[in-house]
Amino acid sequence: MPRVLRRPAAALCVVLLLPALAACGGDSGKADDKDSKSASAAETSDGASATGELSEVSFSGDVGESITATWNSTVETPESTTVTTLVEGDGEVIAAGDTVNTYLWVGNGTTQKDVYSGYDSGSPEAIPNDEGIGEVFTTMLDGATYGSRVVAVTTADALFGANAADNPLGVGVDDSLVVVADLVEKQEVSPTPADDSAHDASPSTQPKVVEEKGSPTGLDFSGIAEPALDTPVQRVVLKEGTGAAVKASDTVTVNYLGATYEATSPFDESYSGTPLTSALSGLIQGWSIGLTGVKVGSRVLLQIPPAYGYGAEGSGASIPGNATLWFVIDVLEVK
Repeated sequence: MPRVLRRPAAALCVVLLLPALAACGGDSGKADDKDSKSASAAETSDGASATGELSEVSFSGDVGESITATWNSTVETPESTTVTTLVEGDGEVIAAGDTVNTYLWVGNGTTQKDVYSGYDSGSPEAIPNDEGIGEVFTTMLDGATYGSRVVAVTTADALFGANAADNPLGVGVDDSLVVVADLVEKQEVSPTPADDSAHDASPSTQPKVVEEKGSPTGLDFSGIAEPALDTPVQRVVLKEGTGAAVKASDTVTVNYLGATYEATSPFDESYSGTPLTSALSGLIQGWSIGLTGVKVGSRVLLQIPPAYGYGAEGSGASIPGNATLWFVIDVLEVK
């Protein structure tokens, strides 16, 4: 599948932790530094976090730049998750509903081995500050400020829930885990569209499809004003097919071409190669909104706001942050 069409995803949270995050809220217990045997620091008034260090492992490297762990001794498996603030940032307090650009690091405190570092990927992960991320991460973010380095000593059961015995990090169910979060900055959020429906638009409001031998090769934006970022998905049916209507749960086979506003060339296309086959749910949300109800055999033009595409971050060099996307799509088959 072309990379650019995939739904954006945070690497560790989705690939490694997501199956457990929804389940790990009830079993980990509230963080309580009074019971911590790892934190060598004074407690805060609520007992939820402290500023200091861990005696068993120390960390070097600036927040947002790098992290290196030096293991001094085995970390005892805690009865409940404990949280310590290693570096207190001077930014604002992280608010409920914020999405936090975060570098995560995970170590096995029993074997004294590093098992994951988000710094290896070169970019932070987007962590939403809501109940869906589970007790470990919610407690780490609670009361924290941007620019902080926060560490949790926890267990596989607390972090992975039902997936503890078969967790993707390969840690033992009885091992202690040390999780560090470098809370770099608040992620910019794209404006929320007026609704999440597809609106049938006049062809005059959309760019013209440029074709060569019947296949789209680009879009002509002459005379087309750049839309507001909160404009809902706009759809023009250029040719209506006679097949089955696409459902959001379908796997689709399509040819497509995508472009940003006034781009001189598409950022991606399949007409010169092989059609794309993918579950619609695995692609950017704008496709699911725009293609649901479209009949097989149709050619449609979709205008997708950034919130339903690649948001404030964009994707690579070809799709800047907060870019509205246009797609010409030929619906070839559904399953």
